[in-house]
Amino acid sequence: MSVRLERRQEVPSAGTAVRADGRGNWRSLRRNQAKLVAKLLFAVLLACAGSGAVDKYVKEAGEFAKADQPDKAVEVMERAVKEQPRSAKAHTYLGLYYGMSAGRTHDFSEAGKLVTAAFAHLDQAVAIDSLDVDARYFRGLLSVQVPDFFFKLDPGVRDLEFVLARSERTRKPMDKERLVSVWSLLGSGYQKQEKMDEAAQAWQKVVEIATDTAVVAQAKARLAAIGAAPVESSSLPDDPAALWELGRQRLASGDTVGAVEPLRKAAGLDSMNLEGMKQLAGALQRVVASGYDERIALNTDLRTRLAFEYYHVLDRMVALAPKDMDLRLSRGAAGVYSPFFVGKLDSAIKDLEAVLAAGPNDETKAEALYLLGLAYRHKGTSCWTSVATKFPKTNAARQVLAAMRPPFAEHDPAKVEKPAVVVSFVLGFQDELAPQTAVWVEDDKGGYVRTLYVSGFSGHAKQTQVDLPFWAHNSEFRGCDAVTGASIDLGQHIYTWDLKDLDGKPVRAGTYVIKVESSWWPSMKAEVASAQLGVGGRETRARAEPKTFIPFLDAHFMPRIPD
Repeated sequence: MSVRLERRQEVPSAGTAVRADGRGNWRSLRRNQAKLVAKLLFAVLLACAGSGAVDKYVKEAGEFAKADQPDKAVEVMERAVKEQPRSAKAHTYLGLYYGMSAGRTHDFSEAGKLVTAAFAHLDQAVAIDSLDVDARYFRGLLSVQVPDFFFKLDPGVRDLEFVLARSERTRKPMDKERLVSVWSLLGSGYQKQEKMDEAAQAWQKVVEIATDTAVVAQAKARLAAIGAAPVESSSLPDDPAALWELGRQRLASGDTVGAVEPLRKAAGLDSMNLEGMKQLAGALQRVVASGYDERIALNTDLRTRLAFEYYHVLDRMVALAPKDMDLRLSRGAAGVYSPFFVGKLDSAIKDLEAVLAAGPNDETKAEALYLLGLAYRHKGTSCWTSVATKFPKTNAARQVLAAMRPPFAEHDPAKVEKPAVVVSFVLGFQDELAPQTAVWVEDDKGGYVRTLYVSGFSGHAKQTQVDLPFWAHNSEFRGCDAVTGASIDLGQHIYTWDLKDLDGKPVRAGTYVIKVESSWWPSMKAEVASAQLGVGGRETRARAEPKTFIPFLDAHFMPRIPD
C-alpha cells in the first residue's frame, strides 16, 4: 500500500485554517495565553506562602506577580535559584513565573522559549523533591494549558492525579479553590486525551464542590458537550493480528476514523509490522487532511496530536526500511506540508534530497524536486512574514506587504441572482498558517443579522476559541454551523448575501454593515474591516478604508431586475 501524499494535498494541522491546532485547533499557544495567565496568577495567590530560605524571594516575586509583572518575578526567583540551586521551591516558582511570562508575550517564538524554560525548572524541582505538591501542581497546570506540540499533556495529567492522591494519602485536605482547579484541569486534560468517561467524572466533581457560579456553569457546559459526543465503540481485542484485520475491514468499509484506534493499538503491540504501519499512516493522513468537525470543541488540540502521530508513524516506517525511497518521499512530503510548529521542514529537505539522488524513477525524482521547491518557498514566506511582523515600520516591511498583496478583480454582476449584496475582500498577508476569518452582517444599530462565512476551526470550536473575538461576541455562534468552511488564505474572496436573516426571512430595507475579521498565527496579527451600505431601492456600493492586512473590502447591493 502506498502512503505517498498526493502532490498538492496539504496535511492540515489542528490549526491549518486558523490561527491554535493552528489552527487543533492545534489545536496553538496564543489561544491558551489568557487562560494560562489567569490560572497561574491564581496559583501564585494561593500558594506563595511557605517556609524555608527562599521565602523572602517567593514573597517579593509574588508581589510582582500580583502587580502583573511576571518578568520582574522571574528576575527575583533567578536570584533565588542562584543562591539556593538545590531548593525545589526556588525552581518551582521560577518555573511558574516563566510560564506566566510566556502567557503575556505576543511573540510566539519567545513564548516557546519561556515555556521551555518553565518546564526545565519545574522538572528540576520535581527531580530535587518528587513529593513536592506545588511543583507537581504547577507543572500539571502548565502541561494541560500549553499546546500539544510541547508533548506535556500525558505527564501533566499524571502530575495532577498525583496531587489528588498525595492529598488523600497524607490526609491533608487541599484548599478548596486549588481542589476545584485540579479537577477542572483534569477535566480539560482528559478531554484532550479523549478519555471522556474520566473527563465527565472530573467535571462532575467541579459541579459538586465549586462555589463560583461561572466555574460551575463552565463545568456543566463541558458535561453537556461530552454527553452529546459520539459514544466510542466497545473495547478492542489484544491480539495484534485481530486488530490489524479489524483496521483493514474498517478502512475497506470507508470508516477511516474508526480504523485508526485498532490500527494504533496494533502498532503498539506489533511495531515491526511495516505493512500494518502503512495502513495506520494512510488512515491518519486521511483523518488529518479531512478538516475540522464538531470534535474540535471538546479538544482543540485533536488534529495537532494526529499530525504529530502521523509523522512519528512515518519515522517508524523509515527506520524499518531506510532504503525505501517511496517512504522517504512520503516522510519528506509530510514534513513540507505539516504545520510549521511540527518543525520538520529541514529534515524533510534532507529526505527529498536523498530521493532526488537515489529515487527509483523519473516520476519519483520529479515529485521530490517539486516538493523541494515548495519547501524553500515556505522558508522564503517565513522570512517575509518575520520582516512584516517584527519590523512593521520599515521600508522592507512595506515592500513585503506590497509583494504579498494580490490584485483586485471586479465580480461579474450578471452571474449574481438578485437582489443580493456581493461582498468582495482581499486578505493581503500570509503567515505560517492560514488565518481564521469570519464574514458577517450587522444592522445599523450593531445587531447581529447573519454570518456569511467562518473558518473551520472557529466555527466548530465556538466558545472554546478566542481567535475572532468581535465575530464571536456579536454572533454568539448563531447560525455558524451552516457556513463553516475550509480556511481561506492570501487572495481575493467573494461571498454573496441573499438579503435574508438568521431565520431565512428577507430583511427590511435599511442600512447594514458588512464586517470581515481575520486573525493570523503565529504572528498574532488581527484586523477588522467594515463597510456600511444601504439596502433596498436603487443600486448602492460601499468600500472600506484600506487596512494593513485587509487592504480591500467592497460591498455591492444589486436590486432585483424588473421583469
